[in-house]
Amino acid sequence: MKFNRWFLILIPILVILTYVSLPESKPAPAQSTIDSLASVESRKAKDENLRTAEDSPILNKDEFSGLHYYSFNPAWSILFDVVRAEKVEKIGLKMTDGNLDSLILFGKISANIQGKLVSLVLYQHDSGDFFIPFKDKTAPTETYGGGRYLELPLTNLKENQLRVDFNQAFFPFCAYNSTFACPIPPKENMLDIRVEAGERNP
Repeated sequence: MKFNRWFLILIPILVILTYVSLPESKPAPAQSTIDSLASVESRKAKDENLRTAEDSPILNKDEFSGLHYYSFNPAWSILFDVVRAEKVEKIGLKMTDGNLDSLILFGKISANIQGKLVSLVLYQHDSGDFFIPFKDKTAPTETYGGGRYLELPLTNLKENQLRVDFNQAFFPFCAYNSTFACPIPPKENMLDIRVEAGERNP
């Protein structure tokens, strides 16, 4: 049986063309990179909202150039163990104006951070999302003296473990404007460590 020599020449050419036409395989970005980009976009959106919203706590919007943050650090996204409260009930968390903010006491969370066992009281809004007011050793020199907040979606809770990303820690509105009233972190949430993540002083 005789082969057409042109056929033999065409085979390697077709193989090369097929290889060149294949889409380039690119590695998926690391999760820490995705989280960092999401954090940057979230911060830009918050700056814009504070600059334009009618109910913004910023007193001089014309001079507002944006909030300040620690550099994003994936190490501050920590998995906490959750111990639920024996009884689901609403409690009153004291606010800066003397009133009480009504929240659901969900329980306590704990994790080992910087060689220390860190525990926090975990609250829940009526929407189901979690709320953690806390104060750490960066206050008041590097962060707001009244403490910072974390808002966490219910989906962060999986099998009695809660993913807490301190890169999302933010100041309450009363940090920018004293006419606003804000919940005060309870003594149980006064941390004996430095949380160098999230919003910071200018």
